[in-house]
Amino acid sequence: MQKVPVIRVENVSKVYDMGKVQVKALDGVSLSVEKGHFISIMGPSGSGKTTLLDVLSALLRPTSGEVYVNDRPISAMDDDQLAQVRGKTIGFVFQTFNLIPRMTALENVMLPLWFAGKQVDERKKIAEKTLREVGLGDRMDHRPNELSGGQRQRVAIARALATNPEVIVADEPTGNLDSVSGDQILELIRELNEKQGKTVLMVTHESDVAYMAHETLFLKDGKIVKKKERKKRRR
Repeated sequence: MQKVPVIRVENVSKVYDMGKVQVKALDGVSLSVEKGHFISIMGPSGSGKTTLLDVLSALLRPTSGEVYVNDRPISAMDDDQLAQVRGKTIGFVFQTFNLIPRMTALENVMLPLWFAGKQVDERKKIAEKTLREVGLGDRMDHRPNELSGGQRQRVAIARALATNPEVIVADEPTGNLDSVSGDQILELIRELNEKQGKTVLMVTHESDVAYMAHETLFLKDGKIVKKKERKKRRR
């Protein structure tokens, strides 16, 4: 039996209406993401990297074409159904962390579990376990302003992992970090892929970072102009 890609896009375009001007951010992109695959996305500013990531993760509906998540077309879903699919399937890691300042690390990680309908005791248990897994067992009661950039990104990764998603979507996850913290975060992401089998989609500007992926997509003017597979990843 043929495996169903966890995410698939067919002939997807995205056009932004900027008043008198229309900007085509994506132009007829087709792509399949297999379970357990690690894909990095590169390209110059304005090439459509983040738009592609948002479409792949069903955060953004395309102007034309279709997006399938576990073989289900998102065009057939209303916003509530789409939110449920994202909540179960996809965990998000952003360059700017997107943590809630007034909440502790533990409370930030518990938040998506509240949306998932988990009871408070279970939310706390899962959040504590996930924070320990990313090396923050001793920082659970700290708020974001009491954490380093690398620690905040670890909280963000723990939050993304809390619902046990199939796919981790990371948009420039090391962009606001120093090189040492960045390397630690990349190693954590790689371990999620290699040891836990998480599918990873990651936008980056750095070829060094992209090198760790199974496949790198190069975008230009909203199109995938080149794909590069790597037989061996950096150790």
